[in-house]
Amino acid sequence: MGRVGTYYTRPMSEAWSKPRDVGALADEQADLELAIPLAEFSRVRARLGALDGAIRGHLHFGREGEFAVAALEVSGSVPLVCQRCLKLMPWKIEGSAKVALIASDAQADRVPEHLEPMLAAGGRISLRDLLEEELLLALPIVALHADEHDCAPAAPAAEESAVQRPFERLGELLKRSSESSIAREETNHGRAKKS
Repeated sequence: MGRVGTYYTRPMSEAWSKPRDVGALADEQADLELAIPLAEFSRVRARLGALDGAIRGHLHFGREGEFAVAALEVSGSVPLVCQRCLKLMPWKIEGSAKVALIASDAQADRVPEHLEPMLAAGGRISLRDLLEEELLLALPIVALHADEHDCAPAAPAAEESAVQRPFERLGELLKRSSESSIAREETNHGRAKKS
């Protein structure tokens, strides 16, 4: 019993993943800089080709009338799969928005037009969720290289020689088969006349 038992705990979650009181952030006029790993964005993960990298965000909280407001900017690069050539390609993320953080859907009608309403149920939201919304809007509907030449295969000659065309000589074989059956018919028809 001379050994001391080790006390294991779960790793503490990052501050950006915990729901925060938007009213308190707005009253403090909080100004926050974040870098969140791509693997932490659960709604975006399925659209990515890899989970390497992080998204940077800047959030500034304040108030406009009755609403807590967040001005946010996201930037970074995400790896997407080009739907034309199925290769990984970097996609630059640059986005900004100003959102009114509403406690219920009933408040959405009262949000001024220059603000986007975003639900912060019970007056709380995680900073990651705020950035994830903007990240989703910055992703393309269909990921494609901007230049089609980026999709061209590296060695097209090698690929063409490897292509097999099983029916390439079918027309030639059918023609020969047709000619031999005509010759047989003429031979049979000639024999029939002689007899």
